[in-house]
Amino acid sequence: MKPTLKPQWSEDQMKAGAKMRDAWESFFASAGEKGSLPAETPLAGDQAKVAAARARHEAALLALPNVVGVTEGTRMQGGRPTGEACIVVYVARKIARNKLKASEILPERIDDVPVDVVEVGDVVALDDIKR
Repeated sequence: MKPTLKPQWSEDQMKAGAKMRDAWESFFASAGEKGSLPAETPLAGDQAKVAAARARHEAALLALPNVVGVTEGTRMQGGRPTGEACIVVYVARKIARNKLKASEILPERIDDVPVDVVEVGDVVALDDIKR
């Protein structure tokens, strides 16, 4: 029998996850019966621009300390999706700007594409998890 990983989330983490799930469900429910986003939603037309900006800058972003991943996504604000397409930069821990060197501060925009910074904790390969 293969060992399985069980969630080890705190009650606060479970509540935060439920809040985010509810926010996304609300966001996509507003897409209407056809399942597509309204044309005025920025997400509907900016994927190519975001993908190109990510491709051009991903290596430099990943070279920064504390950055563990880069992808394309939707900006979150106050725990809710805004519909604005962006580059999502995953960091192990969010660190106050005044504690970073100028060269370590993530820009708010890259090639006129918004950047959203998301704290994800330490990232480890599943093979590295002690059972």
